[in-house]
Amino acid sequence: MAIRSNHYEAAFEGYVRSLRVPCVAVDEAKRAIFGDGGVKNPDFLLYPRFADNLVVEVKGKRAKNRLGRRDWENWVTTDDLDGLVRWGELFGPGFRPILSFVYAEAPQEFGLPDAGAYSFRGLEYRFWAVGLDDYLAHLRSRGPAWKAVAMARKAFRRRVRPLSEWLPMLAESPRRPKPVKERER
Repeated sequence: MAIRSNHYEAAFEGYVRSLRVPCVAVDEAKRAIFGDGGVKNPDFLLYPRFADNLVVEVKGKRAKNRLGRRDWENWVTTDDLDGLVRWGELFGPGFRPILSFVYAEAPQEFGLPDAGAYSFRGLEYRFWAVGLDDYLAHLRSRGPAWKAVAMARKAFRRRVRPLSEWLPMLAESPRRPKPVKERER
């Protein structure tokens, strides 16, 4: 099962279930065996009705930096990426690997309700996603010692989409975003 103590993953699961998208939380306690070694499991498998099935790695981030600005933090570990690549290959063409970035912040006092926020356990969450293919095409290292990478913020902002766009459950819902090869760069 997903790590329920991880509030980002718990909020993600609550949000996806609120949209009535069939999902499976993957057991993260043990790594799957591929060849000589193990591989990190994805966090969720999602089955939207009118789009590809999704292999999802959830990355929780704070919505704002120390100055109160949204800085679109999007770093992940190379282990996260290796796992998604390998699971995408294993599941095949009916599944698309994505990275879902879940941004959390305290509710705004005296503010107007934000229709884009999902309230969960006293915080407001916003869910964004980018295809693994787009992410890999635009990543840069955050330092080999960290084994972490990120997309440049401008490239990330051009390619990331609300998670709801990846989850069409009605025939008239918007289609999933096209891979970077089909869109203008």
